[in-house]
Amino acid sequence: MAKDSDTFSLKETAVLAGLSERALRNEVDRGILRPRRIARGRRRDLRLPAGAILYLRLVRETPFALTRTERADLYRLLVDREERRGGWTAAGNALRSGIVTIDAAGPRRWLAERLRVYRRGLGRLASSPDVLGGEPIFAGTRISIRHVGRLALRGVETRELLADFPALTQDDIAFARIYASMKPAPGRPRKRLRFRTAGA
Repeated sequence: MAKDSDTFSLKETAVLAGLSERALRNEVDRGILRPRRIARGRRRDLRLPAGAILYLRLVRETPFALTRTERADLYRLLVDREERRGGWTAAGNALRSGIVTIDAAGPRRWLAERLRVYRRGLGRLASSPDVLGGEPIFAGTRISIRHVGRLALRGVETRELLADFPALTQDDIAFARIYASMKPAPGRPRKRLRFRTAGA
């Protein structure tokens, strides 16, 4: 069974794969991606393994459409790390189905680097009500991760951001870009709401 640190929420999976959450949920609804329910405190979150990110990247980069069955078999091949699933076979980085061959070497390197940056960034994330009202910041700084990420997503170059924020590294900027792509979870009121009738 995959460790919790080896699995990702649907939101994380979509952003790490460079897709919309809606596109990812379509694959879930079709029964291709099979998230696991993992208990996190009182909640049970839907989580996907890193193989799901690789699968989504490969399908996105493949220049031709795969059938639903081909996609489902490819997903299981990657997640279960088997040598054969349905019409697919795996030999190293070569994934074959009939006359179709997909080279997974580049996407696997891309994924390893993306996960390295993301996991390192999560380790740098800090939050305190005394600093920027609890906004997530880079540990040891007062720099908002989301602010830096939004600047990067708007096209501000990494060298410019490093000049403006010398406490940060290139990995920090890359993480901020990923983090800012994720919509924040809906908030809840900090204090219990109290309703009063007019004139009371």
